[in-house]
Amino acid sequence: MGVAAAAGVLLATAGTVPAYAQTQRVYAAPGTNTFTVPTGVSRIRVVLTGAGGGGSMGTGNTVYLSGGSGGGGGATSFCTLAVQPGDQMTITVGAGGAAPNGDGLAGTASSVAYAGAGGASADAGGGGASADAGGGGHTGPGGHDNAGGAGGMNATWCAGDDAGQNFGQAGTAGVKDTGGPGGAPGAGVSSACPAGVGRGGNGADSAPAPYRRGFPGANGCVVLTY
Repeated sequence: MGVAAAAGVLLATAGTVPAYAQTQRVYAAPGTNTFTVPTGVSRIRVVLTGAGGGGSMGTGNTVYLSGGSGGGGGATSFCTLAVQPGDQMTITVGAGGAAPNGDGLAGTASSVAYAGAGGASADAGGGGASADAGGGGHTGPGGHDNAGGAGGMNATWCAGDDAGQNFGQAGTAGVKDTGGPGGAPGAGVSSACPAGVGRGGNGADSAPAPYRRGFPGANGCVVLTY
């Protein structure tokens, strides 16, 4: 697999669904599902997108306002897997990262797993970091600068034919009293998925204590076509 120089770089195109494809299964609710390969099916096209990270809270005091940072977008991976009828495939859909008071939380990855061969994974976006208004607005609660969440990248692969991966975009840091937007998911998200899948949550606009929470990241999605 290639390495992207920057988040959001297109590494490959998702390609077209095989001409013989007749059925499409869309998994968009977070959690784990089991799919049994039907009789007569030997190849399945999979497109996975990881969940987005949550945006961070907006802070403020009498001298400094700081908008929250957006969460990172989930990665997208795709390929055609060789399967056998009766194979049990475990489909996991990533959950969007929460947005509590403080930093946003990372989402979780989406994946396809089955015994014998193949499989796929699409990493989730990281949570946005919030500035600490009490400390001058420059350093977050975890000791880091106010910054957008990282785009999904590391656990992204697909062990099949015509494979590709596209990393998610990083979220944007807040500017003064305005929250930063969440990052977009990696290119190639299936059009069968709900709108907004894999996008990072926006950071909150600034606010005095008890502050204002950011927005959660969007859930992931897995699509099987055969």
